[in-house]
Amino acid sequence: MLKLQEELKKNSLSRYHLIYGEERYMVRYYKKSLMERLSAPEDEMNCTVFQGDKAEPSAIADVGQILPFMAAQRLIVVQDSGFFKKANDMVEYLEDFPDSTYVVFVEREVDKRSKLYKWVGKKGCITECQAQTEPMLKQWIAGYLKRQGKTISNRSAEHLMERVGTDMETLNNELDKLTAYVGQKDSIEDDDIDAICSGLTISRIFEMIDAVAIGEQDRALQLYDDLLANREQPMSILYLFSRHINILLQIRDLSAMGLNRNELAKKIGIPPFTVPKYSKQASLFRTSYLRDMLERRLQYEEDFKRGRLSDQLAVEMFFIQALTNKKKDD
Repeated sequence: MLKLQEELKKNSLSRYHLIYGEERYMVRYYKKSLMERLSAPEDEMNCTVFQGDKAEPSAIADVGQILPFMAAQRLIVVQDSGFFKKANDMVEYLEDFPDSTYVVFVEREVDKRSKLYKWVGKKGCITECQAQTEPMLKQWIAGYLKRQGKTISNRSAEHLMERVGTDMETLNNELDKLTAYVGQKDSIEDDDIDAICSGLTISRIFEMIDAVAIGEQDRALQLYDDLLANREQPMSILYLFSRHINILLQIRDLSAMGLNRNELAKKIGIPPFTVPKYSKQASLFRTSYLRDMLERRLQYEEDFKRGRLSDQLAVEMFFIQALTNKKKDD
C-alpha cells in the first residue's frame, strides 16, 4: 500500500505532499482526495492554488505564513511549477511555515536528486503514479464496474484495453459509456465493447504505423486527419506515434535477447497480450529506420517550440518525411 493511501485511510496526513507521474488519472485522483480532506468546498479563504512555472517561491511563502481563518488548516496546492527540476529557495521557505499550513505539489516530472525532492521525501509524503500493470488494471476495471452493479470477464477486460488502450482516464470514460449502454444488463461482454467503444486514437495509431510500413502516404495522412477530427491535438498525436515507435524499437532490441512475452511486457511497460501485435508490426521495419523517426520527431517538435512551424504543419511534415524515408529504405 502506498504511504498516501495509508495516510488517507488513517486520516493522518503529512503536511507536505508531492504527487507526480505518468498516470495522470491517479495524479488527479490523489490530488482531489487531499483537497477534499484538507479544505472545504469553495473555501478560497484557506485554499490557494498556484499554477504553472510562473509560480514564485516567495509568493507561495507569503500565503503559507498566513494562519487559517475559521478552519483547522490552510492548504496550498502548487501545480506544474517545475520546482523539482530547477534550483530554488522553496525548501528554506517551507521550513518556516506554521504547523497549520499544508502544501501539495503536483508535477509531471521531477528530478529525484533535487534538494526539494529529498526534503519532501524526508519531511512529508511522495507519491509516484506509475502506469498500472495489466493485472492491476483488470482489478480496477472489475472494481469500477462492481460499484455500478456490473461484471466483466478477464478476457473482455483485455479486449477493452486492447481496443482503447491502458490509459486510466480513457478507460474511465469508456466504462461510463458502457454502463449506460448496457442498461439493466448485468454483464459487459465483447459485443458491447465493440458496439460502443470506438478505440479511435489507439487503433488509428496502429493503423498509421501499418500504413507507414507499406508506404501508403494517403492512408497515413487520412488517419491523421481522422484523429484531428476527433479533436486530438497534433502534438499529442506525435507523442503517441513516437511512443509507439519507441515500443517497436524496444520489442526488436529485447526480442533479440530471448525474452519471453511476459518479460518483454514488464520491461517495456505494456500489457502482455499486446506483445504479439507489437512484435508483428516491429518486424516490418529496420531498426535504423525506427531510430531515424524518433530523431526526426525531436527535430520537428523543436521547430514547433521555436515557432518555425505550426503544430499541425510540423506533424504533417514529419509523417511525409517518414513515408519518404520508408520508400528509400525499401
